[in-house]
Amino acid sequence: RSRMPAAGHLVHRPAHIMQRVGRYEDAAEANRRGAAADLAYVGFTQPLDYYPVMYTAHNYQFLAYSAAMEGRRTETIAAADNSRKTVSDEMLLAMPGADWYVAEMYTARVRFGLWDEILAMPAPTPKLAGLTGGYLYARAMALAASGKLADAHAALARLQSFAAGLPADAPAGMNTVPALMAVAVPLVQARIAAAEHRTDDALAALRQAVAAEDRLAYNEPPDWFVPSRQVLGAALLQAGKPADAEKIYREDLQRNAANGWSLYGLAAALKEQGKAAAAAQATKQF
Repeated sequence: RSRMPAAGHLVHRPAHIMQRVGRYEDAAEANRRGAAADLAYVGFTQPLDYYPVMYTAHNYQFLAYSAAMEGRRTETIAAADNSRKTVSDEMLLAMPGADWYVAEMYTARVRFGLWDEILAMPAPTPKLAGLTGGYLYARAMALAASGKLADAHAALARLQSFAAGLPADAPAGMNTVPALMAVAVPLVQARIAAAEHRTDDALAALRQAVAAEDRLAYNEPPDWFVPSRQVLGAALLQAGKPADAEKIYREDLQRNAANGWSLYGLAAALKEQGKAAAAAQATKQF
């Protein structure tokens, strides 16, 4: 831990290492402490205008990702919402691409299936392309998951139209909005296909999402909130393809070390194949 407990960004920095090695609670704690240090700092003086975006909001954004990898729904949503509350639209417009980070207010709710909450959320200003993309994606997912398929198809068409109309270089985090929408669109297509019992189409779309996610530029935490392999692995299990699911979960664990989502899925996939000893080991790790 930082020996400078009043310097919020230094307190936060260990989270980058902890996240990469699968110590998600340590990463979360570094960000909790970093956010607390920043709030104390703001209590003493007015920081430079970029500070809330670059540092305080980033602490909450990173906390949301780490807590989500632990399965901490309540803390994840609170952190994502705090990240959004920390910065104004004016600040986000002055720092192109930063709005994607606070789009966690939508993508975190997708992670935990909070469909009613998503559908009750108002649209952001269309001037913020990343935030708008996150909203349209989450809304389409929520409609599909809620069985409102006609509305889901319409929302998918709106998302596709939005993505097609973006400048190729519209920034979002360390990526572009079009690159991120290349992950979002097939995920929505897969959710709709699954709801319509088109299993093969759903699996094909999920594999497309995985490939698009693999093309994203590196960031810490990753710019895509829910690793697509975790979604694909679950779909393969439901489709009765445990060997394929095992392969996908192991790939995700190479990228997101020791995460409980894929360890749980891996244990289930191994059990389905009759690999009792390996399943027991994965369950122990989980």
